Amino acid sequence: MGLQLRSGRDPTLRRLARAIGPAALALAGFAGMALAGSAAAAQPTPGSLPPPVSPTCITSPFGPRVLAGRKVAGTFHYGIDLRAPLGGVVRAVADGRVIGIDRRGAGGLEVRVRHAGFTALYAHLGTLAPTLLRGKRTLAAGEKIAVVGHSGLTYGPHLYFELSIDGHRIDPAPYLQTAACR
Repeated sequence: MGLQLRSGRDPTLRRLARAIGPAALALAGFAGMALAGSAAAAQPTPGSLPPPVSPTCITSPFGPRVLAGRKVAGTFHYGIDLRAPLGGVVRAVADGRVIGIDRRGAGGLEVRVRHAGFTALYAHLGTLAPTLLRGKRTLAAGEKIAVVGHSGLTYGPHLYFELSIDGHRIDPAPYLQTAACR
């Protein structure tokens, strides 16, 4: 059993493979695994993240969707809905790097950010922050990402916030400094 180098159609990877050889790529792979392991150690702890919008409370929790008399996008809610006014500022919960900006069906305008040890999805956005529109992709904790909108499938303005650790979507509520609405 040996390491197979698969560069696919990417000419940069093919040139890199020819230039440094499979042994060096194998070492780079082991270094990447070590870095991934150190990122796992930097995972957030309960209560350690500020809410991405403020003031706020949780209007719809993580888990099975039960909305009496309303059509819903799916049967499981993989994030939480946070109360926020139309145009309210959405901020990064930690330092990170924007890895995706997309407009999708139910989520509307979305921004996905890789933070140390976790990935966050911010959705139902209105407009992006001017710095993101100009191409900036590195964010500081608390930096403006966008404003709350009414994009996608919504029954009113709010922020959908999703948290993934090691590729698994988890309930973000315990990690945020916020509670359910009363």
